[in-house]
Amino acid sequence: MNSQVTKESNYEIVFGKFKEQFLQSPQEQIADKIGARIDETYIYLPFFGETCRINRRTGEITGNEGRKIPVTERLTIMHHLHYCQKFAKEGTKMIPFREVKEAAVFEKAYEKAALEPLKKYFGGRPGKLLEAGKKMGGKEERYGDVSVRIQAFPKIGLVYIFWDGDEEFPPSANILFDNTISQWTHPESIPTLAQIGTEKLIQTADGKASLR
Repeated sequence: MNSQVTKESNYEIVFGKFKEQFLQSPQEQIADKIGARIDETYIYLPFFGETCRINRRTGEITGNEGRKIPVTERLTIMHHLHYCQKFAKEGTKMIPFREVKEAAVFEKAYEKAALEPLKKYFGGRPGKLLEAGKKMGGKEERYGDVSVRIQAFPKIGLVYIFWDGDEEFPPSANILFDNTISQWTHPESIPTLAQIGTEKLIQTADGKASLR
């Protein structure tokens, strides 16, 4: 059996467990805490520029126009709903990944999955990064050659920073995180959020994603 299929199947099992926990959770309180809109049927949660709908009766999550969302993204959303702490506060400054102490153990995976594709794709065309970020609802920042702040969730922001290369130096990139991010989600989701953001920036630059 294909290892990727097995991995996704395992993720679906884990997602199923989170769905059951979600159905028993104080949904109104959670929605208010994380900055999501709620009605009798759904919680409406912005996720990298797309408003996802979480069915309050089934726990299923869909994107714009009923788009099917990959299980990794659905799990990341569930982690936010489940692990958000009651005392969580919005960040007061942005910090690099290595300073997010709870997630620092995942730094190599973060660099491989979030930074390397960013450098490879946007090398020689940094303006495309800013353009894609703005299409996702992001705001330009003043770091590096190009930088843009994107809201992964209403209470979790990421700043993507890019320095283009030249004849002497290759392109480089970095991502900054809210300093309170570990109060809002599980540590394992922090590198995953960075990876998802990179993927969506590339998809948007390619014209393969319609997020708004």
